[in-house]
Amino acid sequence: MNFVSVQFFSVVFITVVLYFSIPRKYRWYVLFASSCYFYAVAAGKGAVLVAFVTISIAYIFALWIEKAAGDRKKKKLYMAIAVILIVSLWAVLKRKRYVPYDFAWLVVPLGISYYTFSLIGYLADVYYRKEPAEHNILKLSLYTLYFPKIMQGPISKFRFIGPQLIEGHVWDYQRVCYGLQRILWGYFKKLVIAERAALMTESVFHDFSDYSGGGAVLIVATVIATFRHYCDFSGYMDIVTGISQIMGIELEDNFRQPFFSKSAAEFWRRWHITLGVWFKDYVYMPLAIDPKVIRLSGWMRARFGKRVGKAVLTMIPLAAVWLLTGLWHGTGVRYIVWGVYWGSIIIFSNVFAPEISWFTRVLRINTESVDWHIFQILRTFALFMAGLVCSTFVGLRELKRYAWIVIRKFELPQLWDKTIYSYGLDKNNMMILYISIVILLMVETEQQKGSVREKIGNLNAVSRWIIYAAAVLYVAFLGIYGPGYSIRDFEYMFF
Repeated sequence: MNFVSVQFFSVVFITVVLYFSIPRKYRWYVLFASSCYFYAVAAGKGAVLVAFVTISIAYIFALWIEKAAGDRKKKKLYMAIAVILIVSLWAVLKRKRYVPYDFAWLVVPLGISYYTFSLIGYLADVYYRKEPAEHNILKLSLYTLYFPKIMQGPISKFRFIGPQLIEGHVWDYQRVCYGLQRILWGYFKKLVIAERAALMTESVFHDFSDYSGGGAVLIVATVIATFRHYCDFSGYMDIVTGISQIMGIELEDNFRQPFFSKSAAEFWRRWHITLGVWFKDYVYMPLAIDPKVIRLSGWMRARFGKRVGKAVLTMIPLAAVWLLTGLWHGTGVRYIVWGVYWGSIIIFSNVFAPEISWFTRVLRINTESVDWHIFQILRTFALFMAGLVCSTFVGLRELKRYAWIVIRKFELPQLWDKTIYSYGLDKNNMMILYISIVILLMVETEQQKGSVREKIGNLNAVSRWIIYAAAVLYVAFLGIYGPGYSIRDFEYMFF
């Protein structure tokens, strides 16, 4: 179901109207029915069946884990079986997306990675007694299938989002206004930037073996593709967060101005935040306190010193997290390499932090200066962009050719001799894209200082409505959509 379609807007409108029209204690039934309908239309009836199989496994085993609270072995066995079943189903279906099997009846549900991780997190929280098992399977199903977040997250914890979905909320005018503003901001990212950027980036990267331009154009296309990647993913989050906010349901922020990060570690605390929190809670921390890892760290400390022992205690959990993060994003060598790439950068910067600090002192770098902070931001952006080149834009097979074009065919005049306009975007559309990216960065700069929506809300009525009207007109007239044009699916819907 396209997010810029009459059908989608109808589902949202009818859901909101019905939600606020019936008694509060029954409102979660509206969300459940809308979510099932939305997912069935968007992903197919087979996908709904697969999702309910996964939900049923989590539901049954969570009850058994709760019942076996006093029997550690039995509880551990139930947890292991449940995770193996859920992960096996996820792995088989995810693998089918990339390497089709002969079993045509197998379907690959949209958003399977998101609800799989959500349910494993739910089981883990029941296992560690952080929350009780849900005894109503429909409520657990609503948590899993809630239509704004089913496709691309966020990966919410049951104890955070579950009560919000069930309790029912009252109409609040200010909250509705904030929700609509967030939705509009999301459509700005998706329709004005991501869809326009796709016209160029797909021309360059869709069949990279046929690319005949120079290195300068390729670098510009890579930067634009990186902004497209961000705006596509975060734009979705803004839209679904706004829809939820209208109904009084607050979703976790999944992005926090990631392109202003000064280090790789900071970047991943700002990008896809709920995925990072999931890995921290359910992979990193269990490994960091695992007795075997602690014993290995102690053994290394005794033989090679305190620093080596501490490094081992950091490296093992981080290596596991980034290997699994790569596999979460997709199957194949490129995703493993991508995970190793980021894991190596973060482990290196963590383990060798004293040497890095010493090096900056030797070079007499003022680490508090504005120009140093700008350098750090640009460096982090370049690292992220390079990772996307390897994993998403061209892949490992074409990486050598990409580097050869950038280094050996760097033809700067192609940026102003109209060559750059032969790759999907004419001069006018390229200017609109540049201006829109500048607007994006300006707004996110302000968001670093505080809520932009609150700042707008504090303006007088005339100023507020001028801003609202300008924003609506900008998206309506400069967005890429309409009859004869097929809006691209959100990229992370297939994860």
